[in-house]
Order: sequence, then C-alpha cells, then structure tokens
Amino acid sequence: MEEMVMNATVRKDFGKQKVRGIRSKQEIPAVIYSKGHDTLHVSIQAQELKQVLKAGSNELIKLSIKDGSAPGKKLALIKELQRHATTDEVLHVDFYEVSENQQIKTKAPVLVTGKAKGIELGGILQVVARELSIKCLPTSIPRHIEVDVTELNIGHTLHVRNLKPVPGVEFIDNPEAPVVHVMVPAKEEVVQPVAVAEATSAEPEVIKKGKEAKEGEQPAEEAKDAKQAAPAAKEKAEPKKETKK
Repeated sequence: MEEMVMNATVRKDFGKQKVRGIRSKQEIPAVIYSKGHDTLHVSIQAQELKQVLKAGSNELIKLSIKDGSAPGKKLALIKELQRHATTDEVLHVDFYEVSENQQIKTKAPVLVTGKAKGIELGGILQVVARELSIKCLPTSIPRHIEVDVTELNIGHTLHVRNLKPVPGVEFIDNPEAPVVHVMVPAKEEVVQPVAVAEATSAEPEVIKKGKEAKEGEQPAEEAKDAKQAAPAAKEKAEPKKETKK
C-alpha cells in the first residue's frame, strides 16, 4: 500500500474555544494513540485529510509531527472519524500508531466484481459482509478485498473459505461466514378472484326457521296444517286446564 503523507501540529491548549479556533483555520483537531506512549493531541489540515479519505479510510499514513524544535514522524492508521450529524463534515480524527514490522488486525472493504450467473435467471445478489477482518503488516493492508461472483448461481453462497488468497493477508473471520449470496427470487402470490353472487331484481326469499323436529315427530309446518284440518269437536272434547288457587 502506498503511504499517504500528512502534516500534524502538536497542540497543548484545549477547550471548546480553542477547538473552534482550530476549525476556523481549516484545520481539524485530532489525537494519536500509541501503545506504550502517551496520547498525542495534534491538529491536521482539512484538505490533506480529504485527499487521504478519497483513497480509502484504511490508508497507511505517514504523519510529519511539528512540535516546535523537535519534529518527528509516526506511521499511523485512522481509527475513528467523528462527523457533523447534518453536514457530514469531519470534526475530529483518532489515529493509532503502527509499526512497519508488526502485524495488526484491521478491516478491509469488500469489492464485488463480475455478474453472477444466477442474476440472469432472476436471482438477487445479496452482499452479506460489507467488510472483512484481516491480519497483516501495515504495509500490506489492501484497499479492498475483491470478490468475483461470476460463477455464482441461484441459491449459491461464497464463504470466507472460498475467497481468493491475498498475498500477505490472513482472513480472520469464521471460514464458514457468508460473504455474498444469490437469493432465490420470491414467488409472486396469485390472488384468486372472489366469486360474487349475481344480483337479481326480485326480493330475496325470507325463510323462517322453525324448531327442528325430533325423530318420530312431524315437522313444524306439517304439524300446523294437521292442526288446522282437525275437527272442531275435538277441541271441545279436550278438558280445560285449571289453575290452582
């Protein structure tokens, strides 16, 4: 990886007013973390940072430190960027110092190349991992990990173990972790038409439900007809019911 050069000036005054003064000069407050050393507070040029970020957020940076009469140099990576919630302007940068001869753990973005065969058949390409965890020397950090999906068919997945090796780089994610996948297209649900009864101009027939006849008894309607056909004398012959006092 090509080294990017940035200038950093040590700052010893802190507080909101001082920070505002730094930003008003098109500079950005920053800190440099070093293992076994005190945190160094510096300010960097906003324009220089923009050039670095254009190349990638995991670029190896050679910081030229201006500290009065004792200038120095540090090799560092960007650890964190703090941005304005509305303007997305960088407000603060955290660097961490690294050694050219000592391996580090970091992340590299995934770059998908090619067109999967499954897409031609209606499949949908899904990128499961946007970045991968790696271990390597600072000078071997790749700007991205290329993932060729040309041979990927519907229902197929590329795992970490399937990735093409990168010289000097060790993948430290789970080998079975999925990176990209061609999804089976979802089946469209067929909506069945609802049958609608034909409307007629005649009024609907109202059917009155009577009490269901027990086994051996006459239906309610038949019993009514039989009652009407019975002789009147039979009614007179029936005894009267008495009410007990």
